[in-house]
Amino acid sequence: MNRKEKSFFVMTALFAVLLVATENTVAQQLEETSKNYSNPTYRFSVLVPNDWKLHGELKNDTMQHRAIVDWGLPKIYSDIEKTDIENSISITAYKRTDIKSVDDLILWETSRVNAIMTVLEVDKPSENARIYTTMIRGLKYKGKSYFVFNNGIGYVITFMATPGTFDKNINVFEKFYNLVKYN
Repeated sequence: MNRKEKSFFVMTALFAVLLVATENTVAQQLEETSKNYSNPTYRFSVLVPNDWKLHGELKNDTMQHRAIVDWGLPKIYSDIEKTDIENSISITAYKRTDIKSVDDLILWETSRVNAIMTVLEVDKPSENARIYTTMIRGLKYKGKSYFVFNNGIGYVITFMATPGTFDKNINVFEKFYNLVKYN
């Protein structure tokens, strides 16, 4: 091995060690700055940062056969709206006999959402996710929802933001979505 190859090998090894150390540090920080949220009835759990506000929680709605939990993220400034905005992330879980697949869940959630807001545009980035723009009481919002069907339960994991804050917090949502566990 010549000197250049040795240097490259050493740098690559150091980078790999740093990467592993950084991943371990991030995981440790997440555990230290988060709390576990779980709903045993609807069989899901997730680590939630301590600085998120719990705005609503319905652990077991026996009439609608669902559970809902909604968090507000720390406010961030929007250059478009010219103010600080609090985005939200929610999980809605359904245990309904008429929801037997992801397709059923998407149809159910689409009809529910269309009844309460005007959907202006829908983008289908994958089979189980939708990005959409809506109008609620004259205000424009942008959201992304993931649809999961697991063990007879349908889950809708949703991020809602303004057009000026969507891109700023979408990575936070993606990380959150990847932390949700279905028991």
